Amino acid sequence: MPIPLTALLLTLAVPQPISLAGFVQAAITPPSRDANGWVAQKQAGALAPSLQGKPVVVDIYADWCSKCQTIAPTLRSLQQKKAGKATFLKFDVSNASALKQSRERARALGLGAFLEANRSEPSLVAVINPATGAAVQTFRASTDDGAYSAAIKKTQAMLKP
Repeated sequence: MPIPLTALLLTLAVPQPISLAGFVQAAITPPSRDANGWVAQKQAGALAPSLQGKPVVVDIYADWCSKCQTIAPTLRSLQQKKAGKATFLKFDVSNASALKQSRERARALGLGAFLEANRSEPSLVAVINPATGAAVQTFRASTDDGAYSAAIKKTQAMLKP
C-alpha cells in the first residue's frame, strides 16, 4: 500500500507519534548514555573469567581515526604503568574485516553488547568493572593519564572484597 506524500512528510516533521492506517508503529528506544554523554555499556553481567579480578580498559580504535592516533601514546604508557593491575583491550573497527574479528573477540570476552553499542565511536576508552560488566567511566579522545589512573583506581576499589 503506497503512503501518500503528505502523510510521509507529516511523519517526518511532527515529533509525536502519528498512526497511519494499515501500518504498525514501532517504538524506538534511544541508547542509554553515561554522564559524559557516551553510550553506556549494556551489559547483563560479569565478563569472561579470564578478565576477572582487575579493571578492564577497552579502547575502540580505528587506523583512520586521528584522535585514536593522538591517544595511543597515552594508552601505551598507561598500559606499562598499570601492567598487572589492569587488563587492556583494543577493539579495531577500522574496516569490515577488523570489525568482524573484534566482534568475535568481544563476544568471547563478554563485551559483545559494549562493542555493538560503541563501535561507531572510535577513540572511546572505557574502564569496566569485570564483575558487573558495567562501564565505570568512559573517555573520548582523552590524553589525561591522571583521569584514566583515577578511574582504574576507583574500579580496583570496587573489586576489593
